[in-house]
Amino acid sequence: MVNFVDLHCHALFRLDDGAHNEEVMKKMIDIAYEDGTRYLCFTPHFKIYEFDSEDEVYSHMQRMDRRFKVACEYVNDKYPEMSLFLGNEIMYHSDIPDSLLSKKCHFLGDSSYALVEFEPNCSAFEIENITIRLLRKGIRPLIAHVERYSAVVKDLSLARSLKESGALLQVNARSVTRFKFGKIAKFLKQAFKKELIDVIASDAHNDTSFSPSLSKAYEHISKNYGTNYANCIFHDKPLAILMNKNAF
Repeated sequence: MVNFVDLHCHALFRLDDGAHNEEVMKKMIDIAYEDGTRYLCFTPHFKIYEFDSEDEVYSHMQRMDRRFKVACEYVNDKYPEMSLFLGNEIMYHSDIPDSLLSKKCHFLGDSSYALVEFEPNCSAFEIENITIRLLRKGIRPLIAHVERYSAVVKDLSLARSLKESGALLQVNARSVTRFKFGKIAKFLKQAFKKELIDVIASDAHNDTSFSPSLSKAYEHISKNYGTNYANCIFHDKPLAILMNKNAF
């Protein structure tokens, strides 16, 4: 089986609604490794409105760096063939380009790609607008869990338009196997068939109900849409992102 690359994971402890302590983080890393993940990017939520000052933002970033160091020490000792990266899942706000370029939040690893999320009912205009603004600044957006956005789900042409403009689209692994009927299932089936989805990631938040497992989703995609496409969206494209190469 291919070595998985997980670009979206909330395992870094006590930073958001993900792992609530160091032990859970280590269990999540164990699960990811045992499931076949060899490249793991931590992406704690970044919501600018949660901070009262820039000092709070930079203090938060320092905490991230310290906890990432703890994770790296654990992995270097236990899983030397596993690579860790640091990023953020950045909630939509009008100043995302400034937040990234002023280092208030992280790109995905040392790349020029950024993981961006929206509220479920965010308009197509807002999604397209921030995509264009980011690209003009040389920032390449990876849009987190696109299956959650009603504007995208109801109109497949929006997904196609976002990709044509230069954005990449990510879907959560458990959505692949969870949704069998309804609008989201229909959207995913069409999007996978047309190969509009670029990355499958876990978006894991814990070591139980929302764990960093990708293998079941990989098997589903491989069986229904081909092994080449499965390898592309579970390994090739996400690794190209982390290596800051062209993932289009």
